[in-house]
Amino acid sequence: MEYDEKFAEQVRELRSSQKSTPLKDLVPGDWTTVHIIIGPHTEEWVEREVGAPLPESEYGFDTEGNILVFMRDREVVQMKGTTGRLMGEGHFSSEVVLRGTGSTIEIDDPTPPQPN
Repeated sequence: MEYDEKFAEQVRELRSSQKSTPLKDLVPGDWTTVHIIIGPHTEEWVEREVGAPLPESEYGFDTEGNILVFMRDREVVQMKGTTGRLMGEGHFSSEVVLRGTGSTIEIDDPTPPQPN
């Protein structure tokens, strides 16, 4: 997992600006769902939560912040982490939109994934 300061700053700016943007604009790629988790957690706990093994990483999961696990079907295709808890938790589709409120980020998903 990569602690992505540029991504975290984009989310902080979005929160302050009171604007909306699709998460796919901030994190492009071939992903269909994302798990947003509030850390810290163990790698094993995250694997159980998303239902798939995680790629090897030099980073831990022991930081207060968000862990984002981007998936295509049942495969992890990308992970990002933020220092600081910027978003709430959940499992969302690639259509998810982040909306800044001035103090928080609201997450809107017009097509939420169906439970497994």
